[in-house]
Amino acid sequence: MIANEVHGGGQKVPGDKTSEPANKELRLTQAVENYLLSIYLVEERGYRVTNSKLLDQLRRTPATEGLGTSAPSVSGMVRRMRKEGFIQISSNKSIHLTPHGKTLAERIIRRHRLAARMVVDLLGLELHRANVEAHRLEHAISDEIEERIQKTLGNPTTDPFGQPIPGSGHVSSTSTIQLDEAIAGQRLIVDRIPEEDEELVAYLAKSKLIPGTEITVREVAPYRGVVTVQVAKNTVVLGNKVAALVRLTPKQSNS
Repeated sequence: MIANEVHGGGQKVPGDKTSEPANKELRLTQAVENYLLSIYLVEERGYRVTNSKLLDQLRRTPATEGLGTSAPSVSGMVRRMRKEGFIQISSNKSIHLTPHGKTLAERIIRRHRLAARMVVDLLGLELHRANVEAHRLEHAISDEIEERIQKTLGNPTTDPFGQPIPGSGHVSSTSTIQLDEAIAGQRLIVDRIPEEDEELVAYLAKSKLIPGTEITVREVAPYRGVVTVQVAKNTVVLGNKVAALVRLTPKQSNS
């Protein structure tokens, strides 16, 4: 069983034929936590959650989590999670978190992102290693430890990758753009970078393309598939696929 007993329920998604689960106390497994986290991330990034999209996201989860990432294993887990009341399936096969499932997912995401902030800010871990360590820690952090981490860190609203921490009061900017959408000459502030590709994160960190850094766009060359930016005294060239993963906000003029 995914959970020995389930507390759940919520509004039904049109087309879902699953009965509501019993109102009982919940005990999660690590696998379910990873699935909830992955579904949340796909939704947060603006995609419709399907089995194939969920499979893609699960394959970005560190191997240390020990998840099965074959299509049959994902389909089986999705069926079990629906039965337990964590998710519902709409008539077009989209996966939706139930209100209870979303509450649990936000708790896991919050602990994951607080853990990433802690290992970077307090322990001095390199940024590219933070995601793997946060995955290890997210399952073990209790309510009390979560609260102490949050207070010790000064109640951060984002993780070191710029991603919002649920429940922190973070307000996302409405003017963010992807780097591949920028215009030559723009001065921008890095708002968010991807977290899951260690090699890419290491490159971005080495290039100082991290949240809070000011950059100037020097060239956007779709015909060559690259974007060139100035970071302090350094010139950094990114392919369009990578540039699309870096989000920025306009630099506010003081004049």
